[in-house]
Order: sequence, then structure tokens, then C-alpha cells
Amino acid sequence: MSAWSCPHDVDNICQRVQGAVCDPGMRGCVLEGRVRFAREQMNLPRKPVRADASSQSDEAATHPPRRRLPF
Repeated sequence: MSAWSCPHDVDNICQRVQGAVCDPGMRGCVLEGRVRFAREQMNLPRKPVRADASSQSDEAATHPPRRRLPF
């Protein structure tokens, strides 16, 4: 087994798929189609799920907005 931490996951919010809850392997994730998970349900195509507006507003109040990189 190995451990992996996504560089796009900030407080369980995906920075690559803006505003989505971080779910490794979802559509738009860097892992999509590149890895195989032990749980078969994780290997099925999944749409991103929007994060709570309350958790994002709390985060925005404490942290300045991050600038998206052009790549």
C-alpha cells in the first residue's frame, strides 16, 4: 500500500475543479483514468459534487482568494 496526498486538495475542496468537493478520480481530477482503485465503485465515472457554500464563505473570510494558474 501507499499513501498519496493530492496537491489540489485544500481543506477538502478541489482547486483543480473549482468549487467541488475533493473526490479522487472524479471527472476533471488528475487521477481520472490513470489509476485503478481497490474499491470498484471508485473506478466508475463520477461527476464532481459542489461544496457547501457555507464552508467556502468561511474559507474566503479567512484566506484571500487564490489566483488560478494558466496551465
